[in-house]
Amino acid sequence: MNVREKIGRWTSKTGLRLHLFLLLLMLLPITFFAYCVAHLLRDEARSQAVAEGSQIARVSSELLDDHFRQSKAFLESVATGGSFRRAWEARDLSDIDSQLQQASRLRPDFYFISVYDLDGTMRGIYPPQPSLLNRNYDFRNWYQGFTGQQKPYVSEVYRTLIPPFPLVTAIAVPITDEAGKTIGILMAPFALDSLNRSLAATKFKGGWTISVVDQSGHLAAGPRIDPFSQEIDLSHYEPVQQLIRGRTGFGTFSRAENKFSTAYQPTAESGWGVLVEKPTAILEASVWTVERWVWFLGIVFLVLGLATTIFIGSLYSQLETGNRFLDLSIDMLCTAGFDGYFKYVSPAFETLLGFSREELLAKPYLEFVHFEDRQATRAESGRLSDGKVTFAFENRYLCKDGTYKWISWNAVAVEEKQLIYAAGREITERKRIEQERERLTSEVEKANRELELRNREAEHATHMKSKFLANMSHELRTPLNAIIGFSDLLAEGTAGTLNAKQQRFVNHIKQGSSHLLQLINDVLDLSKIEAGQLEIRCENFPVAEAIPEVLSNIRPLAMAKNIEVKQKIQTGRTVFADRVRFKQILYNLLSNAVKFTPKDGKIDVVCAEEGDILSTSVTDTGIGIRPEDQSMIFEEFRQVLTPGKNQEEGTGLGLAITRRLVERQRGKIFVESVFGKGSRFTFTLPTGAQTGSPELIRPAPQMRPAPAAGKPLILVVDDEDPARELLASYLSPDYRIITASSGAEALKKVYELRPDAITLDVLMAGGNGFETLARLRQTPELANTPVIIVSIVDQQRVGFAVGAADYLIKPIRRNLLLETIRKHVPTNTDEDDPILLVDDDAASLQLLEETLRLAGYETQSVQSGVRALEVLSSKMVSAVVLDLLMPGMDGFEVIRHVRKEQTLKDLPIFVMTGKRLTAEESDLLACHTQALFHKATSCGEQLISEVGRVLQVRKMAAAAAKS
Repeated sequence: MNVREKIGRWTSKTGLRLHLFLLLLMLLPITFFAYCVAHLLRDEARSQAVAEGSQIARVSSELLDDHFRQSKAFLESVATGGSFRRAWEARDLSDIDSQLQQASRLRPDFYFISVYDLDGTMRGIYPPQPSLLNRNYDFRNWYQGFTGQQKPYVSEVYRTLIPPFPLVTAIAVPITDEAGKTIGILMAPFALDSLNRSLAATKFKGGWTISVVDQSGHLAAGPRIDPFSQEIDLSHYEPVQQLIRGRTGFGTFSRAENKFSTAYQPTAESGWGVLVEKPTAILEASVWTVERWVWFLGIVFLVLGLATTIFIGSLYSQLETGNRFLDLSIDMLCTAGFDGYFKYVSPAFETLLGFSREELLAKPYLEFVHFEDRQATRAESGRLSDGKVTFAFENRYLCKDGTYKWISWNAVAVEEKQLIYAAGREITERKRIEQERERLTSEVEKANRELELRNREAEHATHMKSKFLANMSHELRTPLNAIIGFSDLLAEGTAGTLNAKQQRFVNHIKQGSSHLLQLINDVLDLSKIEAGQLEIRCENFPVAEAIPEVLSNIRPLAMAKNIEVKQKIQTGRTVFADRVRFKQILYNLLSNAVKFTPKDGKIDVVCAEEGDILSTSVTDTGIGIRPEDQSMIFEEFRQVLTPGKNQEEGTGLGLAITRRLVERQRGKIFVESVFGKGSRFTFTLPTGAQTGSPELIRPAPQMRPAPAAGKPLILVVDDEDPARELLASYLSPDYRIITASSGAEALKKVYELRPDAITLDVLMAGGNGFETLARLRQTPELANTPVIIVSIVDQQRVGFAVGAADYLIKPIRRNLLLETIRKHVPTNTDEDDPILLVDDDAASLQLLEETLRLAGYETQSVQSGVRALEVLSSKMVSAVVLDLLMPGMDGFEVIRHVRKEQTLKDLPIFVMTGKRLTAEESDLLACHTQALFHKATSCGEQLISEVGRVLQVRKMAAAAAKS
């Protein structure tokens, strides 16, 4: 019995069985049909969701990449602009700010635009934020990502420091020089609400939503994102983890107790990603709706056809979602046949061009292309027909209003269907910007050429000015050397005693020539600074040594006005500066303090350490500076008017040069003053933390043994008679002098007489002084003879390189020349040197002169302590006989100044006074003098005996030292 018979027999036994069988026959097909339909619907809905979500994710990713690509291109166009690069290389921050402002106007969607050094320090920003400038931002992800890749970089989401502190993402591009080397960073951020408006806020039918995440999984855009809240971290969400790994896909995932059908697509360049989500409840609800209708149609078999129609209609409605997405696209999507006609155009064509779809389909598409672009478009169509792919092909399309718009095309052909599938995007604004950039570049290049021409003209003018000033200084210093030197000799009475009127006239000459020399030196220094030719030779040296050297020169000026000068050095650190320029700065400030401080005033010099800088201040009790004048005293040729005078003495260049010398050594100078009470000038310089040696190295003085008897022999070489006579007059009291007027004559006398030292001019009619010096150094027996160059030409580097022992620039003072000679040639300190007599009483001086001359001693008399110090600074003496009671500077102060000088600390001092001494004064004299005599007693023989004894002891000690 077959199966059919068994079933028939079984069902025929009872009606119930038959009904059950019929019911089964009805239910099984309906159930199977419902199950199959539900399964099919679920698969179809999933496939449709995959297609829709993936397409939305892909297009959104491309839009996001294009958004970043355009932003990078814009920033790179700014960073590579010639004017921007040059301004950045020159650190012209005002020009940088101007160009940042222009760039910000072109891209208002940037929250700000800023520029940074390679270490992450901000140097410019627009809109301006002064509080953020010069701060370091190397902790930001955009800086770390950029420096890690050394190419344009899109950062993570972070909260900016600019109010109202929104969440932003930054784009950083390199600033390169002409060689392609990175020299800076240009950065601009987008606010997340801007990105959200342009991408993620788009509404799609079917319940799809778009979210954007950065490379670290932070939410950058989404339907419910708050740009002012904390960053939302989605890195734990599995689709985001897949995006971070650079993967593309679709799936169902759980988040916040909800399930979503999610498509994820990473961007190609930035490392970001796009999430396209739809709640699975929406998908299941649509499937369940259809299932209910299927079951209802199974029960109501009569309406099965209607239910089937509804089901198919519902299915097709779901499939049309993709078509609606294409209709909403801002890109121009189309298909075109190989015959040259459009077959399909998206609504974007009508929106951008203004033609209706019928008008676009009715004509060959070449008729809408600009006539200049038709040949290229025809050639590109031929390439597509051959199976090639088109990327970024650009042409112009006609609009309804007669204008043209630039379109960039990506296209591919399907040969089987004889169709071309193309997507276009309008780039008219971008082309306009490119053309504007080209125009601006051309204008900038033209302006740069004109600027370069003007710079060359300015350089030539500066060179000519420097050359003129150098020539002028040489021409002025030659006669000025004679004027200063011979006026000094006249003032000292070398050529005979002057009457009061003659002495007054000579003093006028000295003051005028000194003022003129200062003016020449100031103008030359200022010219060198402006031309960038002033050499700064920095070295490490202790200020405790340099400050006393300056004070020793300034104290005679201060003593003339009875001004007390005190120093307070509160640090043992060295300073890294030019030693000569440091002393020039300090001398300028001290000389100004002496000039503007009245008699019996006070000047304090304080040096202290402040971190990595040394601060030196000069405080006086002078006339002070009005507040309105304090801003101009450091300007050239500006002088402050004081009550009772039209103008103070000077050139008005001293403080201007001082400020520039300080700034050239990376320091600062400023003034604090109360009018009528005094001023404080303070300058700072770096401490000696840096290492290095001065660029100009002077040879160490080589002291020759003193001659056994008689005075040392000095050869004076100069082609001008007045110059030779002046130097001989300076040296003749302490040295024997021979002269030569040329290099050849000098060499001859050197070989014959073997002088102890030579003073040598550089500019001579008979030959260059450097050549003479070189020949001397090539002769072994003459190589150690000290040669001191005395010239108008400032070529110290050459002089020391050739072998000069020292270098002096005319005009020079007598004491400077004597001091320099003494460094290299010692003199015999014996009874041949005069004894200096110091007493304000003329009768006492006359008595002492007669007493000592009868004993065979040469003497020189002065009537004040100030004059005594001047004599001691300019000539050699064997001893000093000193009165204690004198007006102005008394004997005790003279003793203190003498013992401070290294060269005079062993000079014998004999005190003769009528003053009744205290115990403290007696102890002081016993410590610092050789003998004490009272004027009330007859002490002539005792004085002669004591002087002879002390000088004989010194002579024996000197002879023993030589042996």
